[in-house]
Amino acid sequence: MPETRLLMSVLFGCCVVACGGSDGDSSAILDPGGTTQPEPDPTGLWITSNAGGGLLAYREKLSAISSERSFAVADAAPGAEGSAGGFSATYTLEAGIDEYDIVKYNGSLLATAPSRSACCFIMEPSPLTDGADVMPPEPGSEEAVIQLFSTDPNAGDALSQGSISLPEGLTAEGMYLSEDVLHVLLTTGWWGTFGPRHIEPGVWAAQRVIFETYDLASPAEPNLMHRLEVEGGLVSSRRLGDQVIIASRHMPQIEGLIPYPSTEEEASQNERLLADATEEDILPGIHLNGERLNPLSLDDCYRQDPEHPLATTMPGDPVITTLLSVSSATGEVSTATCVMESIDGMSLGAQYLALSFVRWDSASDETLIHLLDLDELRYLGSESVSGALYSGGNADFRINEFDGVLRLVTTRWTGDEEDAFEHVLYLLRPESDAPELARVATLGDSPEHRIGKRNEDLYGVRFKGPRAYLVTFERIDPLYVLDLSDPENPEIVGELEVPGFSDLLHEVSPDLLLGLGSSADRLPKLELFDISDVSAPISRSLIELGIGWDWAYSPAQYNRYAFTYLVGEEIDRLTVPYSAQRSGEDTFEQVDRIALFEIHNKGDASRSRIAAVGEVPLRPGSVGDDTRTIIDTDALYVIAQADLLGGFWSNPEALRVIAPD
Repeated sequence: MPETRLLMSVLFGCCVVACGGSDGDSSAILDPGGTTQPEPDPTGLWITSNAGGGLLAYREKLSAISSERSFAVADAAPGAEGSAGGFSATYTLEAGIDEYDIVKYNGSLLATAPSRSACCFIMEPSPLTDGADVMPPEPGSEEAVIQLFSTDPNAGDALSQGSISLPEGLTAEGMYLSEDVLHVLLTTGWWGTFGPRHIEPGVWAAQRVIFETYDLASPAEPNLMHRLEVEGGLVSSRRLGDQVIIASRHMPQIEGLIPYPSTEEEASQNERLLADATEEDILPGIHLNGERLNPLSLDDCYRQDPEHPLATTMPGDPVITTLLSVSSATGEVSTATCVMESIDGMSLGAQYLALSFVRWDSASDETLIHLLDLDELRYLGSESVSGALYSGGNADFRINEFDGVLRLVTTRWTGDEEDAFEHVLYLLRPESDAPELARVATLGDSPEHRIGKRNEDLYGVRFKGPRAYLVTFERIDPLYVLDLSDPENPEIVGELEVPGFSDLLHEVSPDLLLGLGSSADRLPKLELFDISDVSAPISRSLIELGIGWDWAYSPAQYNRYAFTYLVGEEIDRLTVPYSAQRSGEDTFEQVDRIALFEIHNKGDASRSRIAAVGEVPLRPGSVGDDTRTIIDTDALYVIAQADLLGGFWSNPEALRVIAPD
């Protein structure tokens, strides 16, 4: 198995009984001479192949596909953080693990990629009056480019330095930015990191992922250093130190092959084509600066041992998931591996890479969890747990690693009208003598230790060190504080009921928790909880956004990149975008805003509060998934649709559109 230093995201492949037999038998074997052979290493649910076995397993998998394959899938659930150096950075799930985004800032250089929702980033002066009848640009109205700006925080200004044109047919899914190096992830197609689309091989056919690295020592003249191209659709990416992890899914293009044959003739045709198929025909093409690389082998692909107790009986699909660990300095692939099994979620921690899959062949909700060691990409084991990890845009908040233990919270839909949901916390740890995962403990699967009241769904989830915070909701918001310091004895140690619910939870300090969600009036709300006494949480401060309007929402409730948080010595600053609407008999009004807040007295939980600073007015229709805000000391920058605005924290209403020279 190729070695690895890191890895990353979500993906999908296939599961099938006909994948091939186990690579070993656990019993001792006697040869004809009576000599006892060494007992083979124990195997888990996932195995790799002997020489040539990977190609055979893939052929068998495709041959086993028939028209009986079901596309039924589990539905999604209903409806490093902080910064350093005086400026805000991309809000990430785990400290020290960078995430790609369409806006990146390093304290002096600002890079903005065109969004998928409004194709192009256009720098033109425009009025920002309330109720202005201004529409965002039509997609394709301008050339799609990445814009580069140097910032002047003392003046609340920015100066256009240069741009990078995007090739036709490719979109910028996100970027990584260091001191003077920009990494850009370009794709022909993107389907997100969680969800049913991962099962459908058609969405991964004829896709490409491009990873470009630019030297920005002279931003006016970006210099392309290297270009890595991978056949497949982007699933996700993460950056740890010098390594960038790229996960993609590839649908092999074998001329004449019918992915799902419906007649014996079509199945026979597939068998003839597969008999001549080579690894090169099946594996994704990978090119660095135009030169083909061969870092993968089907023998090294993980696949299911059909004799393992956790083996599924699902028909297979022809998708190959590829995991690459790429040097940010050279673009070279330092580690590569592939997976022939279905995956729909990932979590990257200090020691482990956790992969998950909600089984669509199961009679009830069930999730398979697979764990790999990050240092060597060594398979550590799998486990099946009840319920699903799906939770809208915050699905990856539900799974986390701490002190060698994997913690995750699942939700199972019971079908009981009187009690529709069961939420269970699982704590898993690798076995020391076999590639298996052991259940250390569970919480929530018994009436006396349930999570949530009857019919309450699970909304906000956040793991921080030895604690977890959970929010369930039907009519009120129970906030639960869990003590996980003893992984063998997890406890619900505190509970608080308040109106509304929280989607995004942020630990301000061990004594303070901030929640962003919806109020009882279905308006966005920020609420600050005093958890200094975990057995008796208290709501210290509550602010609603959009008061006086019929309806309002914030994309930051389900997209953490729209949420900005800057840690200060005494006062923390944060921003929340929101859109509000109301209508009369013959009228309709909409406002879009960036709301500014500060956390005061954070060192004394009993006196802490959220203070409203002001709001930045935006064009109507500007607030969405691609809205971003940057705080740099007292300067404030907002990226919303086609506009870049600049100004000062102390006077947000006066932010102005910054136009290029």
